[in-house]
Parts: sequence; structure tokens; C-alpha cells
Amino acid sequence: MYVDKVLLGVLVQLPEKAISDSIASPGLIGAEIAAGVDAYVRNNSLGYYPPLTYFRDNGALESELIHKAEQLAWRASKHARELIQTGLRPIFSSVRFRSVQPQAFLMPAVRPGQPGAIKKLGQHYSPDIIRLELILSLLRKDDDSGERSTELYARKMIYRWLREPFEMVEVTSSSAL
Repeated sequence: MYVDKVLLGVLVQLPEKAISDSIASPGLIGAEIAAGVDAYVRNNSLGYYPPLTYFRDNGALESELIHKAEQLAWRASKHARELIQTGLRPIFSSVRFRSVQPQAFLMPAVRPGQPGAIKKLGQHYSPDIIRLELILSLLRKDDDSGERSTELYARKMIYRWLREPFEMVEVTSSSAL
């Protein structure tokens, strides 16, 4: 018996109904945060959009808005982990999480003045999008499988088994371990 391990970077978005509550939806929170962040960036002549943690730490946005985003992001992260564990456990011998991060608290890939910046920023700050790093183990009977074929198989299984419970699934990186 041989064990192949693959490290995958995955971006998932939960369906809105999975984590929204009566107070706010992730899309509305993302759009509201984006508007406040854009105004702050323009007023302070920043050449970039900071991650949400920047605004939590300096008080530039309403603390209640950031608190709602944190609550929904925590709920989304927890739910995403559960769905991934449940969905991938039948395929892989082990599923480990190296990191689980709400995208809203990471640096946006959007720049001020970029076409459609506010809309893209609203999507980035939406607390229902989670970035994960997974370490997946796969048992094999033979030693003929190459690293590349193991990576391709893992990518294929991610899309096949996680397409249903998530609104969006994207494999951002992969490497054999």
C-alpha cells in the first residue's frame, strides 16, 4: 500500500441561504463594506484596498458592520469545513485543513480605479467566501502513479464532490507532497 499526499488551495463560496440570518446577507454586508472601504481609500489617498482586519483595528468602519461580517465569516468557515469533510471523506483516506481563512480578511486583488472595482471589492469582502488549504491523502495499491496524476485526480475529485453543496468551487493551487 502506498500513500500519496496532495496540498490543494481551494476557494469556496457557500450558498447565501446556508449562512445568512434575519439580520443581514453576506452579499449586502460585502457591498456595504466595499462602499465604506472605497470612501476611506479615496479620502486618505491610498493606492490599494486594505484587508478588513485593517479597518477592524483602526476603527475606520462601523464596528457593528465588521462584527456582523466576522460572525457570518465564522459561521461560513465552520460550515465549509463540515461540508468539505463530509464530501471528501469517502474519496480520500484523510482530509486535513492546513488553513481556513475568510477571504474578506485577506488582501483584496482589486485596486482603486480598476474597472468594476466596487463590485469586485464587494465580492471580495462578502463573508461567505472561504480560502482553504487542504492536505489530502490517497491510498494506492501500486507505486506507478506519478505526482502529476495524483494532483489531477485530487483536483477532479474536488470539483466533482464539492460542486453540489457550494455556490462556487475553485482550485487555486496544487502540489504533491
